[in-house]
Amino acid sequence: MGNFSAALVWLGFFAAVFLGWYFYLKARNKERMALIERDKDVSEIYAKREIKFVFPWLKLGIILTGFSLGWISALFAIQLLLKSLVKYNEEVWVLGIIFLFTSVSVLVAYFVDKPKK
Repeated sequence: MGNFSAALVWLGFFAAVFLGWYFYLKARNKERMALIERDKDVSEIYAKREIKFVFPWLKLGIILTGFSLGWISALFAIQLLLKSLVKYNEEVWVLGIIFLFTSVSVLVAYFVDKPKK
């Protein structure tokens, strides 16, 4: 029974992918035919669009720097400052400090990259 259900899942997956592709092509063809019937300019559809994507290296660098500073600060806080406390959960402090520094670095990256737009 297990093999049959696995085969059925794979068959359903491939059928969904194929039907999605088929209906996408069908709708695109119908739209092009409607434009041709109305004597509209079809060259826009066939024109190659220039995709200009620039990877946000500055944002990524700022965020990773904030993450690593948070990690170092958390280890520093655990080793030096929190050893005097009797009851504390070390993992919670580490995650809290890391998330704090990372979120601050996301905000800094947002404001640094904002004037470019």
